This record gives sequence, structure tokens and C-alpha cells, in this order.
Amino acid sequence: MRQPRRDDSSGQILVLFTLALVALLAMLGLLFDGGNALALRRQLQNAGDAGALAAANLIQGTTPRGCSATEGPPPGAPQTAIVNAARAGARASLPWLADSDIAVTCPDGWSNYAVQVDLAANARTLFGRVVGITGLRAATTSQALNGQIAGIRYSIVTLDPSNSGWPQGRRGCPSFLISGGPTIVLEGSIAVDSACSAANGGALSTNGNSASLTLTGDALIRLVGGYAPGPLTITPAPLTGQSYVKDPLLGVPPMPAIPGAPRSASRLTVNGTTAVLEPGVYVGGIELKSSARIFLRPGIYVMKGGGMKVGAQAEVYSIVGTASSTTSATWATDCPTATCGVLLYNTYDATPSDMGQVQVGAGAVMKLRPYQANVDRTGVAISDFNNLLLWQNRDPIPTSSAPQPVVELSGGGSVDLSGTVYAPSAKVMIGGGSGGSGGATDVTLQFVTWDLELSGSSSFIFRYRTEKFAKPTDYGLIK
Repeated sequence: MRQPRRDDSSGQILVLFTLALVALLAMLGLLFDGGNALALRRQLQNAGDAGALAAANLIQGTTPRGCSATEGPPPGAPQTAIVNAARAGARASLPWLADSDIAVTCPDGWSNYAVQVDLAANARTLFGRVVGITGLRAATTSQALNGQIAGIRYSIVTLDPSNSGWPQGRRGCPSFLISGGPTIVLEGSIAVDSACSAANGGALSTNGNSASLTLTGDALIRLVGGYAPGPLTITPAPLTGQSYVKDPLLGVPPMPAIPGAPRSASRLTVNGTTAVLEPGVYVGGIELKSSARIFLRPGIYVMKGGGMKVGAQAEVYSIVGTASSTTSATWATDCPTATCGVLLYNTYDATPSDMGQVQVGAGAVMKLRPYQANVDRTGVAISDFNNLLLWQNRDPIPTSSAPQPVVELSGGGSVDLSGTVYAPSAKVMIGGGSGGSGGATDVTLQFVTWDLELSGSSSFIFRYRTEKFAKPTDYGLIK
């Protein structure tokens, strides 16, 4: 009788199953360990970001100012205070980090106002050791910025992103409007954040018949949205579809409380007379009537509700702290840039609806130098405000039903202004011959505003002088 043949296939299957199970467990183990590494990387990224921001917070307060004591380029090693702040910030999230896990450097290309934090650590492995993997390395890089970055020079930055559902005229379509037939020459670039398409009016547009806009040197026009030129001639042609430009003055510190009692408890009205004013808080604002004349000594003038209205034929001059008067003919010499400057700060009193308009009327004379902390008689002396001339409070943020008051400079008087006009939530209008009756309006002004409109038939020449403008400050994580 034949013996049945023995079948060894079951043994083979068992071996194959065992090998497959080991491979499967190894793969699962690697996935588990990989997940641990990814989780560690997220923790390192958060810690690195915190460390970079903590270090960046010190950049403007170090001596010398900057990430490194050696500016470069490229910058040298970071200052001790920067390194210590970065390590402390990172360890606030991951206390077990060693100094060797935290590399702090000053990256090139950011004018010595950026700090870089590199973190690295090994993730624990539980199953990877089975296949010889004893550790998975996780590494991150964080960069933070706090300062003025050298680069494109802006004469105009408008911040209105465009809101198609808002009332006509406030949609950011356009955000920069040239109305009438002005001739405009700009030495600095233009950035318009409005995303409005050309079909809807454009981020930049004109409704005049004979306007022209010329940029000199390497200045450019950068539009997030489209371009609706009409008959306007622009040289060189605007660039569309560009990236947003963040508010370059977003890092300017908030206006502090001004010491001392208010200069006026209600609206100060100067009617047909001459007055010398000291800086401080003016509740209800200031109004000039009937050829009134005021002289402003150096410092900050807070219009706390009511704004500032300069009526027809009125005159406003900045003067040095020891002076009591000047004339239109001698003002340029009487008011040196370094010792003669004011900041007009327009805000509200009890409620946002109290905010009044800054308005310069027909035939008015306004000759002002911008703020200089070293001669401020207000008692504040904040160097970050240097070269700010006019600042309208960012709050209240404009809505579809509640715009901020327009800042309006118009008429045919003589205006000699320099510095930065900062109205991040308001439209600024410049019209007529507000820079001088007859001839060209030749001013050294920079605009950082919500919207901007240039109108009339005058010639406007906007000079760009870095040393005469507020220093654009950027802050935050950049990597």
C-alpha cells in the first residue's frame, strides 16, 4: 500500500508569513517613529519662531542697533543679548533644548535687522532600532525681522485692498486716482495694494483729459490689481499683478499719552489774529478763520476730536522753540530742519465719530517741517516718530458704512511741506495749487495712506529724500 506524500507547503507559508509580519511591523514602526519626528519638527518650528521673535524684539533697542554689532554686509556674529533672547524664547516652549541645539545668526540681505534661529534635535525611536535606526534628526529654520529694510524707495503707498461691495468712490477702484489735468513727477516708486481689476476701474486710474505722471530714475509703479489709464500718460508703464506691500510704518509705536493738561478744553479758534502755539493736546481741534496766523513750536500737536481746519487766506508755520514769528519769505532760513519740526496727530476724543477733518482751504499758507524728537517740547521725544509730519489715527478702521474723514489739502495758497503723511485708514486729497500759486508744487513728501487723489491742473513734483521721511519698519516672521 502506498504511503501518502507529505505536504511541506504549510511550513513554507509559515516562514513567509513570519517574514512578512516582521517587515510589516518594521514598516509600522518606521511610520510610528517618523510620526514622532514630524511631531518634534512642529515643536521645533514653534519654538524657533518664538525664539526668533523674542530676539527680533530687541533689535531696535540694542547698542549698536541691529542683530550684529558688525553691520556688514554680510552682518557679523549676533550680539550677546540677541543670542540670549533667542535661546530663552525657544526654551520657553522646549525647556530641554541645549545651547548646541540652538544656532543663532544674523542673515544677510535684511540690513542687519533680521535674526535667524536654527534648531535641531533627534527624535526618539522605538521600533526603528529593530532595523538599525537609532535616531531621526529633525531641524528647522526661523527668521524674524524688526527694522527698516533698504530696497525700493516709495513716494506713495496706498493700503486699500479694494472692497467691491462698498459704496461708489470708496471701493478702492481706484485706490490712487488722478483727477483733472495735473502734471506729476515722482522721484520715488508707487505701490498700490488695491486688487481692483482694470474692468472695474483699476487700482490706478484717471478721469482727467490731460494729466501726466512721470517717474524718474529707477522708480516704478507696482499695482496688485489692474490699470485703467484713460488718456493718462505714465512713464514708465505700471506693473500689474504685483505682490502686496505691507504698511511700511506698521511698526511705529502707538501715540503715548501726552503729559500735562490739554492746551485747550474745547475747540481752539483763531479768528483774524496771530497766535503762538505750544505742542500738546487740543480737545476739539484747531480752526483758523479770516486770515488768522499761527506759529507752531516744535513737538506733537494732538487734535483730539475736531481735526484741524485752515481757512482761506490763513497761515500756519512751524518755528524753532525760541522764536515767536517768521514770514513766508524768511521761513526757509528761520526754520532749520534739525531744530524746527512738528507732528500733527489727528484722532478722536470720546468716540470715533468725534474725529474731525484735516483741511487746508483755498489761498491758505502752510509751511511745516516734520517732527524731530531732539527738540520736542511735548515731553515725549520718541525718535521713531522722526520725520512724521501728519498722522491720522488708524482707528477706527474704515467700513462699508463709516469711512474716516478725508485729509484734504487744496486751494491756491503757498505750501512748503516735507516728511511723511501717514493716514493708513483715510483718503488723502491734494488739489488745486496747494503747493504754491503758479508754477510747480515742489515738495518733499511721502504718502502712506488708505487712498490718494491728486487733482486740479497744477504741476506736482514730489522729491524723494530718505533722510526726510519716517523710517519704514517691518516686523514679524519672514521664514
